[in-house]
Amino acid sequence: METKHECEFFATCLPGVESLLSDELRALKVRKVRPLAGGVAFYGKPAAGLRVCLWSRLAGRVNVVVGRVDAFDADALYAELNANLMTYTMISGLLTLIIILAVYRLRRRPMAEALWLRGVDGPTLLTGAALAPGLYLIIGTLLMLLPKAWTESYNEASAGIDSGTLTGVLAVAVVAPVVEELIFRGLMLNRLRMVMPGWVAVLLSSAVFGACHGNPVWFGYAFALGAFFGFLDLRANSVLPSILGHLAFNAISQILSFVPETEDGSEAGLAVKILLLAAVAAPALNWRAITALFRRRPRRAALPAPRVLPTQPGTYDYDPWDE
Repeated sequence: METKHECEFFATCLPGVESLLSDELRALKVRKVRPLAGGVAFYGKPAAGLRVCLWSRLAGRVNVVVGRVDAFDADALYAELNANLMTYTMISGLLTLIIILAVYRLRRRPMAEALWLRGVDGPTLLTGAALAPGLYLIIGTLLMLLPKAWTESYNEASAGIDSGTLTGVLAVAVVAPVVEELIFRGLMLNRLRMVMPGWVAVLLSSAVFGACHGNPVWFGYAFALGAFFGFLDLRANSVLPSILGHLAFNAISQILSFVPETEDGSEAGLAVKILLLAAVAAPALNWRAITALFRRRPRRAALPAPRVLPTQPGTYDYDPWDE
């Protein structure tokens, strides 16, 4: 949480409340406060932004300024943001992790238990990663069967993901899976399963996970992916298998983006064959752990009815009234 670098923040508020919000931020020991239209800009370490999030009564949202662009209309702004999409994605993901860690550190709560980071044995830990190649092939095949109009909108929405850069690989294959699993499975599913049946908690958290992806096609496959990882975590009683599985799933997508396109499609065909081999070999090598994890567990035997204490003498073989 401690860092020598300061961040620029912008706290939004209702029109006309900017001066009051500035006074409130100064009372929270925030420096370099500058009122603007619709909010207040201020500078400080990440702890300052977190302090405003926790204690400000006038700020609507606290945004972190990650960059500035020269844009005179919406199209220019969209083009500039899309060109640096992976950089902003990685920065926002890292900031999310910092905030989550800071909240549990400031509240002095056990983070491992709250985020469902329970330790599991090695084979169980690798179940998600072992099943990721097969899951990727299934979802990829289903996407190919969709109508062309649907796939065109999906390809347009996900155009910036396969950037082919190191920043893109780190953002998509490392940062995004960790953040998404901690939020949607570690925080959301872990709490929902305490107040409702497990399968309902999995479907509800998966629906929220899919809705956050925006595009209808994206929603469908994100919902299926979230349901699979949620069920996996329920069986393992830990979010760690789904984190590794999500890492492997996104890593496959990034690796395939580097495969060159040829006229005869030989390079792509070779990549599919390797992926198919991994989809068969990985589960086979970890078959015992997979079958043990997904094996149907016996139901618990019903507890015997409690014995009723005697109310009158002479009713039971052992009668405390005799004493």
